[in-house]
Amino acid sequence: MNETISVEPNYKNERLIETWQLYLLITVLSVIISLAYQKIIMTQEVYYSIYSSQMEEYRIDDLIRFIEKFQIWGYIATPLFIWLRLAFVAFLIQLPFMIKYIEIPFNEIFRITAFAFLVLLSADVVRFFYLFFLPKELITADALMMTPLAITNLLNKNNYSEITYLFLSKINVFEFFWTYIVYRELYRTGKINKIDSLLVVMSVWFGILVFIIALNLFLRTL
Repeated sequence: MNETISVEPNYKNERLIETWQLYLLITVLSVIISLAYQKIIMTQEVYYSIYSSQMEEYRIDDLIRFIEKFQIWGYIATPLFIWLRLAFVAFLIQLPFMIKYIEIPFNEIFRITAFAFLVLLSADVVRFFYLFFLPKELITADALMMTPLAITNLLNKNNYSEITYLFLSKINVFEFFWTYIVYRELYRTGKINKIDSLLVVMSVWFGILVFIIALNLFLRTL
């Protein structure tokens, strides 16, 4: 019993970075990645290549100016958006624990989701370098939506519906590592066993995926 009690403080003291520092790191990286996309990938040439068949040049120029103005507010709101995203996922994870009266502090779950979020950011970095080395004339709308190391990279998009393709795109290496990190860190709290940890993580992952698909369907009706 004494050994068990001494493990918990040591686990917490092993932190090399505090939660607020981790959150700040995620925010800064998100802004840098977004800036790199807009300044290096989404050039005027790429906009013309994608939208030239849909609208006139002056309308494309108007679109570019509008997006540039909107981006400023996007960068300002980035810290809030990231916090809401992490907090929402943390709440979904904590909910089944609350129902079963298993006490895991919200700040611990928030920290776990923040740490796992770094994996998803790395997917954006991989996508950036893929587009960076891709010839400008080959950067299409489909290329911009490419999911790195996903099963969809081996499939023909035309053979699947948009919703099915969206679902399959979530089957990728980065999502796998996200689920693994959350599963491992939940188990390391010592409050639940491996099976319950895995069930919670997979349920949350699938629930988020269903939400994304439902939101996509709703937006298509607008």
